[in-house]
Amino acid sequence: MPHLKVENLSAHYGKTQVLDGVSMTAEKGSIVTLIGANGAGKSTFMMCLSGVMHPSGGTIEFEGKRLENAHPEQIVSWGLSQCPEGRRVWPRMTVLENLEMGAISMQNKTEVQERLDWSFNMFPILAERRRQMAGSLSGGEQQMLAIARALMPGPKLLMLDEPSLGLAPIVIEKVVEIIKTVRNEGTTVFLVEQNAFMALSLADYAYVLETGKIRLSGSAALLRENDEVRKSYLGI
Repeated sequence: MPHLKVENLSAHYGKTQVLDGVSMTAEKGSIVTLIGANGAGKSTFMMCLSGVMHPSGGTIEFEGKRLENAHPEQIVSWGLSQCPEGRRVWPRMTVLENLEMGAISMQNKTEVQERLDWSFNMFPILAERRRQMAGSLSGGEQQMLAIARALMPGPKLLMLDEPSLGLAPIVIEKVVEIIKTVRNEGTTVFLVEQNAFMALSLADYAYVLETGKIRLSGSAALLRENDEVRKSYLGI
């Protein structure tokens, strides 16, 4: 049984249909990516998974639980966590306070401290900046903080929305390392990414979303060799 299973998902903004019958699965411990151009519906799909937006049709199932009408805080408690596009850290809170907010659903203070220790070990730059206001961090440091905050509750599935957006190549390499480490520790990763080369190099399985519909799917290795993908998304 897939870790995450989405069937025939549709979503609208008013009368405009943004997603049209999208289906996908993610196996436990895998990296699955959804690639596509701006406006394809990638972020809308992510918002439906995290409960920020309710779909107009279809089903979302995670470990036997139905998500399509669940609230975000309930979805987080079930083990799904999202790192949103554009980082969206709280700029007037310290790095430490941002991380503590990521653990707001956790009741056990010992577990929270263990997750903080894990975060500072995984992201040494955040340990150095723990008392610094998040708004004063560089773009790359804010992205590290956003990912670390999403990882604070120890999710079973981590959803990353455009994690490489606006970052320098050296920082993107760090993001890639983090994604690999998280997966190696057993977390399933769902990656929405416009940087198709990065996404297809990382992922086990990939879906191509165009104007709200899945146009192609298959192993990431096969899609990297697909002529249409190479021309439209890899610039080859």
